[in-house]
Amino acid sequence: MELWCEPPAGRRGPPRPGTSTLALALASAGLLLLLLLRPLGEARPAPPPPASDLASTADSLPPSTGCLGAGDALGALSTDVPADLDAPCAPTATCPSGRRRFPRQVTGGSQPPSILQYATSKASDSEFLPREYSCGFSYERDPTLRDPESMARRWPWMVSVRANGTHICAGTLIASEWVLTAAHYGRKVIDITYSVRVGSPWIDQITKTTIDILAEKVIVHSRYRASRYWSWIGRANDIALLNLERPLQYSKYVWPICLPGLDYSVKDYSLCTVTGWGLPRVDGEWPQFRTIQEKEVTILNSTECDSLYRRFSKIPSLIQIINSQMICAKDADREKFCYEISGEPLACPVQNIWHLVGVVSWGPGCKKSKAPPIYVHVSSYKQWIWDRISGQTLPVPSRALLLALLMLLSLLAAL
Repeated sequence: MELWCEPPAGRRGPPRPGTSTLALALASAGLLLLLLLRPLGEARPAPPPPASDLASTADSLPPSTGCLGAGDALGALSTDVPADLDAPCAPTATCPSGRRRFPRQVTGGSQPPSILQYATSKASDSEFLPREYSCGFSYERDPTLRDPESMARRWPWMVSVRANGTHICAGTLIASEWVLTAAHYGRKVIDITYSVRVGSPWIDQITKTTIDILAEKVIVHSRYRASRYWSWIGRANDIALLNLERPLQYSKYVWPICLPGLDYSVKDYSLCTVTGWGLPRVDGEWPQFRTIQEKEVTILNSTECDSLYRRFSKIPSLIQIINSQMICAKDADREKFCYEISGEPLACPVQNIWHLVGVVSWGPGCKKSKAPPIYVHVSSYKQWIWDRISGQTLPVPSRALLLALLMLLSLLAAL
């Protein structure tokens, strides 16, 4: 606000606002208009934390890299290639710069990485690992191998979310202590103990690579509502995080997937993959399949997807069914592998590095082929995920508070 000088002698009365004051008022009004027009679900860029907080919070990399910082409790993958693939990676390693981070994120515009071959203790186990990346790497590239162990290596971020020891839905490992899943399975019930199983393709068998670990905390999106005005239509913000009680040791059976980078976008009609175990209860006790399944799906345009639901829905045309926080993917024969409500990840590859694009949320039913299942669009929740994982949990001021503040500033500037 402009400072006013004492009026000269002989001239009294309130001063009139000058050019700078009018400019300030116009700028405030413009910012007010932008806030009114800004979508609620739009992700905000995450600013790096101050240097004084490095010891207790995440160390954020520059936005252009697409990386996410990590605190000590989260751990990060080592930048050194392990000499033995069977040996776990150290979850407390640091970057060459000394800064901590989440597994490195890859963006759609990145150049192809150089792939370095390294020897293992067994010559037959020699594989290729991209040194530049610390997430989204599949340790089984041969698509013809479908045995359970090969599937576990191909999808090492697959997690079985369990309630009192029983599988209830799928989850996705995104960091050493964090699993992303659907919110409708994260109900806060006092007598339920949540845990996860990683490193195993089996639901009902323990293998030498199986790790069972308790979930210390379940974080459900605050705007998620289990019941909506339109039944299952429009179930938004169906996303939750599980904070594990201790960091996991990474191996070729336990490895995090990449979150979408800042400039990552999936194109319409791209081929992606859904993985999981199917419906959580088919025979009353175990899910549809005992081992990990995979299915190739096609990304649909949101407008096309919305029109498909309009064909059999009685929802008024003014009500949007598919919004920007959702993504559609169609496939055939959904009854054979029904994953419609079970939290399975939708993963898309970029130069052989896998990104978590969606999480299965809702749909019309596996026996209805008129419309595809709907996924939570992970890109829309990058800021929400970052805020919870990084420990920066300061509440964002509400839009009403911001509008009131701007209106006050505009009035003061006009005086």
